Amino acid sequence: MSQSLKISALLLASLAAGFASGLRAQTHIDGVSTAPGSTTAETLDGLTARAVAVHPSVLLASARVEAARARVGPAGAWMDPMVMAGVQNLPVSEPGFKDFMTMKMVGIAQTVPYPGKTRLRRSAAELEVLAPEARLDAARLEAVQRVREAYYELAYIDQALEITARNQLLLSDFIRISEVRYSVGSGGQQDVLKAGVEAARLAEETVALTEQRRIAQARLNEAVDRYSETPIAGAAVPDRIARAAVALAPAEIRFVSASFGARAAGSPLPALRSLEEMAVANSPLLREQQTMIDAQTARLELAGRAHLPDFDLSLQYGQRSGYTDMVSATVSIPLPVNRRGRQNAEVSAVRAELLAADAGRHEVRNRVRLDVARLHSELERDRAQLALYVKSILPQARASLESATAGYQVGRVDLLALLDDQTTLYNYEAAYHRLLSDFARKLAEV
Repeated sequence: MSQSLKISALLLASLAAGFASGLRAQTHIDGVSTAPGSTTAETLDGLTARAVAVHPSVLLASARVEAARARVGPAGAWMDPMVMAGVQNLPVSEPGFKDFMTMKMVGIAQTVPYPGKTRLRRSAAELEVLAPEARLDAARLEAVQRVREAYYELAYIDQALEITARNQLLLSDFIRISEVRYSVGSGGQQDVLKAGVEAARLAEETVALTEQRRIAQARLNEAVDRYSETPIAGAAVPDRIARAAVALAPAEIRFVSASFGARAAGSPLPALRSLEEMAVANSPLLREQQTMIDAQTARLELAGRAHLPDFDLSLQYGQRSGYTDMVSATVSIPLPVNRRGRQNAEVSAVRAELLAADAGRHEVRNRVRLDVARLHSELERDRAQLALYVKSILPQARASLESATAGYQVGRVDLLALLDDQTTLYNYEAAYHRLLSDFARKLAEV
């Protein structure tokens, strides 16, 4: 076999292996990619379950729920009764118990709230339990979101490392071919140098991705309350999410119109208005705001009854030496002489806090709607871009590399153009998986 035929055979074998790997990465988006140092794979559901069970933010929110529940009982209870004991009417000049007015006394006193006040206090305390319960739900969702964001970032980096490794192998073959061609006088030294520069660039990219993976792994381990260096393998975008993002076959991809900027047809997302209504109905933040309004409403009603007097009841028994024992009973009622300066001011303060809580809920509702609208638009953008990658960009980039490869074999294309096409395809494949990971992350956020 001639030298040129050997070179062509080596080049074709290398490219065939590279294209086969690229096809596998394209059609098996949810495949497992194991980075160096990884051990056993963990499922996304298992990681999220662990985060909800053990993350400190969830445990903190759960403890606050228990604290709020513990305050319900005391809020609806009367004040403790007072026990009294003493001596009444003891003469100063001749101390003793011979005087008929002197007696040893014991008694009990109890403050009785005005009817309805205790019920309102308990009702407000019960409503205030719902706010930390909503915060607990929010903390659980945030824990799940942290896991998914780090997991999908790890999935992208693993795919990028796999693409980089594949391109490094292909580039190694290019370098060997360029060296052989240079040695036999059919290639120039600039081809060898350019191939070496490209190899160094891929090495630099691998270093950067490897460090990014360590950071993503540390973020994921923090989300599940583990040491940062705990190995994690097998991160991948689930197939159901990948299929929701883009059809597998280019022939299945459609757009809503032929105009530039058109969205991909067949969106799995609900209409924006429906999605906003679902978000408003299910948002823990809005539920927390509403419970605060309900509790403040009960506080306002309680403040409106603050001028109604509580009753102090007392019963006393007096024992007199040589005389008949005596019993005393009293009822004490405070006079609301400071109603204008105290009770009315408290009502005004509680009413202002109620208005503030209502305005806060309105603000949160608007923010939820805005976030949903932003995410909805970004998800549709990602779908359209992924559809373009699958339908035209990646196939055309592969065809361009195949054409450059054929031209290089017969001397019509130099190595510089071949490397440029290979780099372009590498960038497009990495961008595809970046978009897919971003789609999964934003879908989880919704």
